[in-house]
Amino acid sequence: MIKDLGVEKTINMTGGFDRFIKKMDINDPMEFLNMFNDLDVVQSEENPNWTLFRYKKYENSMIYNRENDEVYIDYYRIWSVLSNNFGLNFDETQSLTETWLGEVYNLRGVTTYSDYLYQCA
Repeated sequence: MIKDLGVEKTINMTGGFDRFIKKMDINDPMEFLNMFNDLDVVQSEENPNWTLFRYKKYENSMIYNRENDEVYIDYYRIWSVLSNNFGLNFDETQSLTETWLGEVYNLRGVTTYSDYLYQCA
């Protein structure tokens, strides 16, 4: 459902965040992030320094800027769920996402930020 509809719609369709995490058996923020372990990783057609992480073209969940080792994480799809629903502050969310990216996508030493992502190809 998340791949087809996105996180927000999936949460709403399951009756809200509490019911969503119960149905998905999610017990902590890292388990939520692990739902995104299978994003497609593609080179941006528009910027040679960008690697895009997404399920569908033009619907990027993250953009990795190799030029400055920064990863911009979509606010609505991922960051806001961690901050609003799991109660993480900015530093906690940043630390958690940086750890996750290092473990899952081998992106070590990056800095993560929340952003309203430019939906590029």
